[in-house]
Amino acid sequence: MLIHWVESYLELSEKQRSELNIKVENFFTWHRKSELPKIVLFLEELKVRYENGIDKQDIKWVRSELKILWKRILNYAEDDIVSFLITIDGIKIFQAKEKLAKKEDDWLIKQSFMSSDELRTHILDRFYKFLNAWLGGVESSQKKQLAIWVKPDLSWVAIRLRNREKFQNDLIDLLKSKELLKENIHSWLSYPESHWTEEYKDVIENKRQEWETITLMIDANTLPGQRKQAIDKLDQYIKDFKSLADTE
Repeated sequence: MLIHWVESYLELSEKQRSELNIKVENFFTWHRKSELPKIVLFLEELKVRYENGIDKQDIKWVRSELKILWKRILNYAEDDIVSFLITIDGIKIFQAKEKLAKKEDDWLIKQSFMSSDELRTHILDRFYKFLNAWLGGVESSQKKQLAIWVKPDLSWVAIRLRNREKFQNDLIDLLKSKELLKENIHSWLSYPESHWTEEYKDVIENKRQEWETITLMIDANTLPGQRKQAIDKLDQYIKDFKSLADTE
């Protein structure tokens, strides 16, 4: 799936594809042995915190732990990313730029053409699907509460689209500067916010706080049976990851 995603933007030669396949295989071998045991510990702690209801400190802890997990992945993958991208020539970079510009089937672009009411419905439908998967069903009274809490924001959709456009343009420029590629990749992975638009930087923290508040309200209104469903799902992930990591 990862290689297929890369090839949806870059036309790879047989050599590039073969080398990328080796890098991906090595990455997942490392991740299975090194990172899955750490993820198991994270999920076990998350389960304990979730059992009695979560608070702001729990959300802060989750963000911090996920940032640490993600940083370890990037540190491991950085050299492989550089050695792969250094092989991408000008024609392939141009093709990638064209494919990025023509991508019109994702949900963010779809949202940009919606009215405020359509956007609310779209967000809520995605939210219901997520909660149904984890809680085993959402009560009608809970759906009514969610509909009150979720505020559609068309300007936020536009801001994210402009931010993504800048991010993609910066990525194309990065691929063109081969002599500075290693330095630029390190900077990109370490400080992705340096490629955000100013308006995105101004709004993102308020949006995080908004969804943090909604998350806490959802948790406060979660029924005992729903919480058990979510805990059982976490237990299944823990079991599966232990098996994959050969730690049982």
